Amino acid sequence: MKKKTYTDQSIEQQIKRLLLTVLPVMGAIIVVLIVMLLSINSQYSGVLQSANTAADFNKEFKTMLDSSMYNHVIRPRSATSLEELPMDVLDDAVSVLKRLETTTTLRDNRWRVQSMLDMCDNLRTYMERIALEDSYDQRMELLERNIRGETGLTKLIETYMHDFIDDEVREMARLQRWITTQVTAVIIGVVAGGALLALAMVWYSVRVTKRITEPISALSRKAQQFGEGDFTSAPLETHITELQTLDSGFNEMARRVDALMAKQIQDQKSLHHAELELLQAQINPHFLYNTLDSIAILAESQREEDVVTMVTSLSTFFRNSLNKGEDIISLDAERTQVTSYLEIQQIRYSDILRYEIHIPDELLDCRVPKLILQPLVENALYHGIKNRRGMGTITVTGEADGDDLLLKVTDNGAGMDEEQVRVLQAGIYEDRHTGLGLVNVHKRIRLYCGQPYGLFFESQIGKGSTVSIRLPQTRTLGKEEIPL
Repeated sequence: MKKKTYTDQSIEQQIKRLLLTVLPVMGAIIVVLIVMLLSINSQYSGVLQSANTAADFNKEFKTMLDSSMYNHVIRPRSATSLEELPMDVLDDAVSVLKRLETTTTLRDNRWRVQSMLDMCDNLRTYMERIALEDSYDQRMELLERNIRGETGLTKLIETYMHDFIDDEVREMARLQRWITTQVTAVIIGVVAGGALLALAMVWYSVRVTKRITEPISALSRKAQQFGEGDFTSAPLETHITELQTLDSGFNEMARRVDALMAKQIQDQKSLHHAELELLQAQINPHFLYNTLDSIAILAESQREEDVVTMVTSLSTFFRNSLNKGEDIISLDAERTQVTSYLEIQQIRYSDILRYEIHIPDELLDCRVPKLILQPLVENALYHGIKNRRGMGTITVTGEADGDDLLLKVTDNGAGMDEEQVRVLQAGIYEDRHTGLGLVNVHKRIRLYCGQPYGLFFESQIGKGSTVSIRLPQTRTLGKEEIPL
């Protein structure tokens, strides 16, 4: 075992040393910046809020109150004249002035706000006197002299508010100059501290990164060689303990990859053939027993022609099922297979089953996985046609859809609602419907052709169902091309 030297360190240890060098300086800079920004923001926000509030107030107060009081004066007096005074405008003004009193930081402006609050109290008194005065001329005189005229309180409040805004704007200008000074000082400090910190980080980072990146690059090249199939390489020279461990494990893994890859390929082939054999094992005995029972019944009934037809179809069905062990067959052979199956079932269920097969001749040389139509037809018979009353029809069709081949098995049986279709479709993709034989067909199509190929379902209650098979339209798909 190699003796650990002083330079043998883990990546974590080296990163911690770098962090202990950088973090104190960075922390100090961040704290200074945060304190400064909070202070500046607090002061500037207060002044800006006061100026904005005052500007909004000055824009509306005099015009609204003067106009409202003029309308009040020209109206005839009534028992509700006092209640009709625009006190809400005055109350809003008082509320704004009280907010300004708490936000302004200038002593003169606080005095101005207090004076304007006193004027608002006087305004309230004059407004009430006007409301109680019966004489139109006297009301108009009070309005012009005490409220809206050149000597009126609204004009005086407007003047005070102008002075308030001027002082706030000057205070904002002063704060702007102060902020500029502070920012300049902070920038100089940050630049100086950052320069020192950068020098220290560069010096230490060069050492650390060189110790880390060079062996990682070597390990990356080794991984690339492994990906290209070259599993021979020399041990990695590094002082990083994690990389030493990783390289050791990497070399150990490389010695096993070839065997594991070969075993995986063989296991996948075996699994595929086992699934196909299982499907045939599930179909053949049950189907054979029922067919032989039907042949015996037909023979006893002296229906020789039906016996001959059924025996011939049964022979054709099993001959095509074996197909010399091949998994990929022509669409013509698959059509013959499903036709034999339907001929047998039509004799057995002559009172409820009709079938039609419409596949264009130009598609018959397309190559398809074996035994994809028969399980769908069987499913249509036992779960669709037999669950309805009267005669039913199963239709098998084929068509070209761009570069794809689209096969459909349609029945006019019992059908399914939307939720049942959704559950069935989800179950096919999640491998949860093994009892229907559909999962096996879907998985084999995906195994041969990949996505987006497979089974798709449509159905309506009482109208029947359609199962669609989407395959690549190819006439060169052969056993040697299939990913096993």
